[in-house]
Amino acid sequence: LMVDSCRPSSLLVGADTTVCCFSYTVRKLPQNHVKEYFYTSSKCPQAAVVFITRKGRQVCANPDARWVKEYINFLELQ
Repeated sequence: LMVDSCRPSSLLVGADTTVCCFSYTVRKLPQNHVKEYFYTSSKCPQAAVVFITRKGRQVCANPDARWVKEYINFLELQ
């Protein structure tokens, strides 16, 4: 199964379906396109932040990237 490389994939862990990311977006998203975010599960092989855009698209991002931290802070203050 091929998935867009920077979109989350579902991983079956026991009886749970867990959203995991296997790569990160290489492009910074426009901040006004992002409406919410969540962190992937600790059961995933790699930590990631999943941003959800206003159009409902889910994009995997590196939680250590400076722009990702700035977007999270921005969203938390809203």
